[in-house]
Amino acid sequence: MTQSIQTIQTRVTRDDNESAARSRQLANRGEELASYARHGYTLAHTAAIESAESVTFVDTLTRTND
Repeated sequence: MTQSIQTIQTRVTRDDNESAARSRQLANRGEELASYARHGYTLAHTAAIESAESVTFVDTLTRTND
């Protein structure tokens, strides 16, 4: 039995004047996570890396292969 590991990085703006862009970025992240889930991946860990301009979410997903 082996394990596959994937990492997704999503950068989200912190600019209050860009709320539409932020909503779109978060929706895209959700869609990408859902796509991986449909392929058998499980979210194992999420880290948030903050800067003055943005937050970068680093999601680690795992899947056990038979």
